[in-house]
Parts: sequence; structure tokens; C-alpha cells
Amino acid sequence: MNIPQQQVNDRHGEDDTFAPFWNDTPIRTYLFDAFSVLLPAGEQFVISVVESSALQLPPTSTLADQSRSFVAEERAHQRAHRLYNQQLEKQGFKVQKYEHGIEKDLDALRAKLSLKAQLSLAAAFEHVTAVTSRIALRSGGLLSTSASSQTRLWRWHCTEEVAHQHVTTDLLQALGVPYWQRISYFLAASALMTFDVLRHLHGFARLDIARGRVSARQLRQATGRLLLRDSANLVLLAAGWAAYFLPLKTNAASGCK
Repeated sequence: MNIPQQQVNDRHGEDDTFAPFWNDTPIRTYLFDAFSVLLPAGEQFVISVVESSALQLPPTSTLADQSRSFVAEERAHQRAHRLYNQQLEKQGFKVQKYEHGIEKDLDALRAKLSLKAQLSLAAAFEHVTAVTSRIALRSGGLLSTSASSQTRLWRWHCTEEVAHQHVTTDLLQALGVPYWQRISYFLAASALMTFDVLRHLHGFARLDIARGRVSARQLRQATGRLLLRDSANLVLLAAGWAAYFLPLKTNAASGCK
């Protein structure tokens, strides 16, 4: 999908508020909104790691060129989700304080971890994001078919995530990151992302219940529908997550200095 960048970055920030529950149900809406809270700081972490890793490659190599394109796309995603999160803040969700906390934690990790460890985390984040994106985009997937600024943004973002996810795994191979390190940080990243998404999802739900936007009963019903109607999506999500344990495919485009 080719969405003009100006449209994504500018038009998304024009609305004072988002339409209620743009993703069909409260739970599905909260799920994507919770992911968005992680993205500005998460994208910056991945950008910094990919830029540092690409410096280890011959500057004219295919992977170095792909890394530069990857960074440009991630910066666009970061800008779009900052605008997205500003709208969540206007709706009453205290997103900014969580963004700052996530940024602080990721900065601390960058200061402590080796480049290979950082790249292992970045590749793990990208894998989880790409798997979720595939499930969002599939027919009958987790993303609403209704037209809105949110669905347009997420379809654009998810499409690019799926297309460029290979860059971080190619860098893992180029820098010679061992399997045990890749998997160890994948498990850690998966746990961190799951905790943060559930924490923010719960925060969105609690605030909406408190201000009468939705009832606890409606949320239980929406959760039940998610588990039943989207059971195939959840199974595919789990299978895609588990695929990371397979050996990486050999990449001919690597070429570390």
C-alpha cells in the first residue's frame, strides 16, 4: 500500500478527537492504541541500533542501503504515532508520562548493553511488530475494515513493517549474533512488550469505565468476542511469534566489515 507521507503525518493530527472505538470494539481499539504508546520511543531505539549496526557494513553494500531506507520509514512511523498519541492525550489518556518512562528505560538499556545485545532486542521488537501487522492486515484480521484516519494510518504502518522486517534479522546475521543471544533477548522483549501493552490497555479501559464511556459488562463482552471471533487470529499470532525460534535463513546481502 502506498499512502502519501504528507497525508499520514498532517491530516491525522487535524481532528480534535478520534471517533469512539474506531476498531469496532473497545478491546480491539485499546489494543492498537496501547501499541501506539510504545512506538515513538520504541522506534527511536530501533532507529539508533540499526544506524549503529549499519556502520559495521561496507557503506555501498545492499544491506547498508536497505538499512538507510528502513531508518527513513521508521522515522515516518515515529512522527505519525507522536501525532496519534497526542490525540489520545486530548481524549484524556495520560499517554505522555508513559512515553517518557519507556524512553528513559530504553535509553538505559542502550547505555548498558553491547551493540549485539541491542540489535537482538531491536530485531525482537521488529519481529513481534511484523507478526502483529500481518494478523492486522489479513482478511478478517484484527484491524477494522471501516474507513477512518486510524485504520489508514495502521494499514500504512503495518504494510511497511511487514516489508522491511527482514532488515534487522539480516543485520543479526551480518554482525554474527549467536542464536542463544537472539532468543534470550527475544523472550525478554516479548515479555516487556506484553506487559506494557496489557498495562496500557488496562489503563484505557479503567479510565473509560470511570467516565462512563463504556461499562465493565461491555468490556467483558468485547473480550469474549475477541477470544471467540478472533481465535484464528490469536492462533496465527502465536504461531508467528514462535517462528522466531527457527534458524534464520541465510542472507547473501550481508557483508560486515
